[in-house]
Amino acid sequence: MGRLAARIEAFWAALSGRGIAVLLVLLVLAAVLPGFTTLAPVDRDEARFAQASRQMLASGDFIDIRFQDGPRYKKPVGIYWLQSAAVALSGKTEGAAIWRYRLPSLLAALIAVLATARAAAVFGGVRAGLAAGTILAGALIFGFEARLATTDAALLASIALAQAVLARLYRDAIAVEFDPGRLAPRGAGEVALFWGALAASVLIKGPIGLLVCGGTLGVLALWHRGGAWISALRPLWGGALLLALVVPWYLAISLKAGTEFWAEALGRDLLGKVAAAQESHGAPPGTYLTAMWLTFFPGSILLALSLPALWRARRAAWLAFALAWLLPFWLVLELSPTKLPHYVLPLYPALALALAQVWPAVVGAGLRWWQWVLAAVIGAIGPGLLLALGGVAQAQYGALPLAPLVLGLLAVALGGWLAVTALRQRLAGAALAGFWLMGAALGSGSVGLLAQVGALWPAPAIVALAVGADCPAPTLYVAGFGEPSLVFLSPGAVRHTDGASAVAAIADDPCARAVLPVAEAEAALARAGISARLLGGVQGVNLGDGEPVDLAVYGR
Repeated sequence: MGRLAARIEAFWAALSGRGIAVLLVLLVLAAVLPGFTTLAPVDRDEARFAQASRQMLASGDFIDIRFQDGPRYKKPVGIYWLQSAAVALSGKTEGAAIWRYRLPSLLAALIAVLATARAAAVFGGVRAGLAAGTILAGALIFGFEARLATTDAALLASIALAQAVLARLYRDAIAVEFDPGRLAPRGAGEVALFWGALAASVLIKGPIGLLVCGGTLGVLALWHRGGAWISALRPLWGGALLLALVVPWYLAISLKAGTEFWAEALGRDLLGKVAAAQESHGAPPGTYLTAMWLTFFPGSILLALSLPALWRARRAAWLAFALAWLLPFWLVLELSPTKLPHYVLPLYPALALALAQVWPAVVGAGLRWWQWVLAAVIGAIGPGLLLALGGVAQAQYGALPLAPLVLGLLAVALGGWLAVTALRQRLAGAALAGFWLMGAALGSGSVGLLAQVGALWPAPAIVALAVGADCPAPTLYVAGFGEPSLVFLSPGAVRHTDGASAVAAIADDPCARAVLPVAEAEAALARAGISARLLGGVQGVNLGDGEPVDLAVYGR
């Protein structure tokens, strides 16, 4: 392993700018592609986004956002445009598999890592850029979100692009002591990139990108007692570009939906999450700081090892930029009642940027005994999570997918062995390679394990029972399971109703299927006096609400 670490270090040191970009792309793909096409649609958000995009593409209405017969106004239109375009360009629209709707997230993950590398390179050179990109590419929550057809990877990419422009501006402003007269205005391309990235963030997830980037600029302006240097971003020209990109759709949806869009997106979704915990996702302040040791894993190991070095560098410009990026919105999230682990994802590039600047010095100085202890404790999170998932799968659902569990554990152990060997030899690049492998293996192993626990995915099992050669696209009348994954996967229409109506439907339509809770099925059939054929049962758990599922599928 020592020879392998030395060869990796030599390869790391020899990489050029273009080679670094290629390597980072490969690291992202290697971390994210396992499970990308095989993971079933995940309830609830992914399936809702994908189904709404499918309906948008089918209807040709790229203004309104619909899920089945109702509006879907919790988020703006950006992600639906991206998913619709991805499906259309990938060559199949009708019945396209879920992985096609995930392509924008994969592309956004690549952009986010490259933009993070660019921001870090502004302060520390290309090696720091490679380190920052590698840290983010291996982060556990990054790997999960890059696999899902939701807004979070796309939001991360737009914010990382804008922040990379800000990093360069801040570095140049420091060089001229924040004198706006000596600071050259940004070029048209750079200005367009910054304001265009902000516009994309507004179309993807409303004001979140503005809050993150605005918080960064606000903190830096306060810290340096003046913000005149920000004028180099040409705010009048750039702001006009942002409005030109954003306003047309917001105006169009306002004309089409009236106040309903604003009441849902701004009132109930955004402000509602700030005012009170929604959908049982409440947690106290400090939750994100606690969860970070898992969600940022294995970057959390690097953070623990680097804390003394970060303290010593507390006056460095790059640390000021990273903290200005990180702290304002992190505090907002900690104080908000509604908490989900992916909310802090747009802030993790700031951690990667900061760690990349000190990592060579941390490794070069050698680790003290307490650092080895911390690394061992936090490093145990990887195999511990995989073993816990395997234990729950076996104990709760009677399933134990050995292949992803064993391969995941072996790969995590191999990454840990490489990282420890490199740390002992004081090889910073090889150590990062080992840590990346730990994170990529943990994400891939977890996804692979969960994908093979059939009880977690009732919708595919329901569709498999309902669809037959005589009825390739049956209408499903469903009581007791209202998750969007079934709507997305079913080749026919899905109608959510009560047990009596579902039973009545199969009496009138030979291609109808009734999906009922087992506890209610016999009574509903007896009351209706209908003879129906039991096609099978589905038992498991509803990922949307965590409740057990025990359903029977009936047909004529």
